[in-house]
Amino acid sequence: MKLGYIFLITAVFLFFAFSEADTDVKNYKNENKFLLGNENLLLNHKDKLKGKRAALITNKSGVMSDGKFFLDELIKSSSVLKIFTPEHGLRGDDRDENFTDENTGLSVISLYGNSKKPQAGDLADTDVMIYDIQDVGARFYTFINTMFYCMEAATELGKEFIVCDRPLMPDGNYTDGYMLDGNQDSFVGMIDIPIAYGMTCGELAQYINAEYFNNECRLFISRMQNYSRETDYGLLNLPWIKPSPNIYFPSSALAYLGTCLFEGTNFSEGRGTDRPFEYVGAPYCDGSILAEEMNSLGLKGVTFEKIDFVPTTITSPSNPPKYVGEQCSGVYIKVTDKKMFEPVKTGIALLVSLNKLFPGFEIKKNKFLDKLAGTDRLRIAVQRGDSIDEIFSGYKDELDNFKSIRSKHLLY
Repeated sequence: MKLGYIFLITAVFLFFAFSEADTDVKNYKNENKFLLGNENLLLNHKDKLKGKRAALITNKSGVMSDGKFFLDELIKSSSVLKIFTPEHGLRGDDRDENFTDENTGLSVISLYGNSKKPQAGDLADTDVMIYDIQDVGARFYTFINTMFYCMEAATELGKEFIVCDRPLMPDGNYTDGYMLDGNQDSFVGMIDIPIAYGMTCGELAQYINAEYFNNECRLFISRMQNYSRETDYGLLNLPWIKPSPNIYFPSSALAYLGTCLFEGTNFSEGRGTDRPFEYVGAPYCDGSILAEEMNSLGLKGVTFEKIDFVPTTITSPSNPPKYVGEQCSGVYIKVTDKKMFEPVKTGIALLVSLNKLFPGFEIKKNKFLDKLAGTDRLRIAVQRGDSIDEIFSGYKDELDNFKSIRSKHLLY
């Protein structure tokens, strides 16, 4: 009896112990379940981590489908020695400096500011670099340039580089905008891709490896499971974590592909409002006139509604709001069909319309618009009074050529 009782107690203990330890894995084992790249890495590619000393490149957007911070989960199964962070810091607080993370005790090295690329000394005690950041599919979003520099460092130092793939917010087939002219290279435009490049971060990493590093980066893409180019980001039911301080919603990220161009003008891109990049305006603008003009263009998947707003201050020091405390009039860019909507063309059409309708509109003399557009051709065309169709046709051939190259690197 005693032996039987002991056996029973032991069996029950082992059942619950193993059940609890394996809970997270079971949550992801459904073959039809969508998996982020970070989840796929922990579940199906543990061999890539076993015995490796890792450096993680991430920020607060690096979460799993259940909202858990990937950093916290990775630490449980791997030897993470340090963290690299892009613009806006680890936890979205604009802490762009080197420090020790209070939560994990790990060294955090900022890759924004004076030092944008990991140094050899930073990586001397590591074997593998792991990238897990949600971007928005825009060339001028600096996170992808951080990935480029990290891949370059990994290639030079012979380190393995793992990209945990994440879904696109815009339509997966959408590409648009000028390619990058060589003389416009900057941290808002380093990679020769259009403004909207239509690749996941994993696909972009493959493109970078082939086009820039002769495939010499020891690259591994931890792919998403049960994902396709047709997948609607909104239907994945992922926890929404702002990838950067002014991308309030997925819809903000979508409009951003076009309205970020206003950073190079005296027209507000909506910072300091409830919907940055979706509300745009200025004190000199008449929103009724602008809405009527924009709606007359018949742009696909979008309507324009008059909006009045007064920008307020924000905590993020980068790109402070224009016209704080002043009454602005403009339009709300209301997307009606995400698959049809073309944000880059919408942004360009707004530039053309503003230049035509409002004498107070100006493109900044520092020519930052050229950096964002990747070329001076957009600024010149707008100031010259070219039509929207003339501008669009002016970059069609280079965009078509990019699409041909891009197709070789698609994973989904």
